[in-house]
Amino acid sequence: MNKEKEKYITKSTLKERGWTEKLIHELLPPPKECRNPYYSRMSMYLWKEKDVIEAEKKQEFTDHLEKRAKYKERAATAVHTKKEKMKAVLAKAIEEIEVTELDYEEVVERAIRAKQNWYDMTGQYERSAYGADSRTVQRWTVNYIRHKLTKYDAFLYSAKGKTGISFAYPIYRKAVLEKISDVYPYLCEECGRQSGTE
Repeated sequence: MNKEKEKYITKSTLKERGWTEKLIHELLPPPKECRNPYYSRMSMYLWKEKDVIEAEKKQEFTDHLEKRAKYKERAATAVHTKKEKMKAVLAKAIEEIEVTELDYEEVVERAIRAKQNWYDMTGQYERSAYGADSRTVQRWTVNYIRHKLTKYDAFLYSAKGKTGISFAYPIYRKAVLEKISDVYPYLCEECGRQSGTE
């Protein structure tokens, strides 16, 4: 009768099962070193599956898994709390959205001038913002209002890196665009395009 082939486990699999470097060193016998089939200049280390299973029955390992589970639970609770805080911040920010109202022709001129200044600052001297088509000008104008005539940038700066910003950002952006369309009806269609409702 053929002897059953010995099964081995890689370090990446150990990590997936909850092992740490410290536990690997303390609870497992030295690994078998062999050639790495993917990186010839690096060795691969393997542990016998039966040794791993036996070690996972030890109190040190079960205690570690229990602590790990509690840590994950606390971390998940913390993330949930932070997301709830972000929802409250978002709701307040949306409620306080204000758009400075200027004469429409003036705000369009400001947007075009700002674009031309950007061309000049970036060395694109051959480009002229004053010859852009109306749809492009409307896009520039909405962008100008969003960044210069609202607190859009201030909100993003204050929320940068905080838990929940990934879901809060598109909601806030859409709310700002809706407010812009209320104050500047001529830009309603462009605001709809930018918010994905058109």
